Amino acid sequence: MTIIIIGYPDSGKSQKAEEIAINLSSEGERVYVATMIPFDKEGKNRIKKHRKQRQGKGFTTIECPINVDKLVDEIPVLSSKTILLECLSNLVGNEMHDSRNASKEIHEIAKKIAESVLKLARNSKNLVIVSNSFPTEMEGYDEDTRRYVQLTDEVNSLLSKKVDETIIINPPK
Repeated sequence: MTIIIIGYPDSGKSQKAEEIAINLSSEGERVYVATMIPFDKEGKNRIKKHRKQRQGKGFTTIECPINVDKLVDEIPVLSSKTILLECLSNLVGNEMHDSRNASKEIHEIAKKIAESVLKLARNSKNLVIVSNSFPTEMEGYDEDTRRYVQLTDEVNSLLSKKVDETIIINPPK
């Protein structure tokens, strides 16, 4: 089973994803694939928050900021594990800024990321993906942000067409 959960930042996606991963895995092994590279205090605090939130829930954490498909060869008996990939939008930003992707068009990078995630899905028992959604046009976006938002949207779209279920979480009111 492969599920993608898409929503605005701080909409409860992570908690929902953990709940789904736990239910899908029952007593099976759970792996949390963390993609965030903490560049500042805010990033470090976000990581602490998520670690505390997962505490006691049976997740083994693996840091993998790019090329998540390489985990297929690195995680023993992956086919018996439920993977929680958090967060796809961090993965997108990391891949977008990776020097090997600097000259690539958005659709090329999006396809590469989607294929990498789908390889992980095909080789695991379950994959639960957390991703952000952003307004595609917003006043004040610089060119880099505009490219990131467009790339995130395209990867979300590509994956939504291939996964078993897409869950959209609306922002809190």
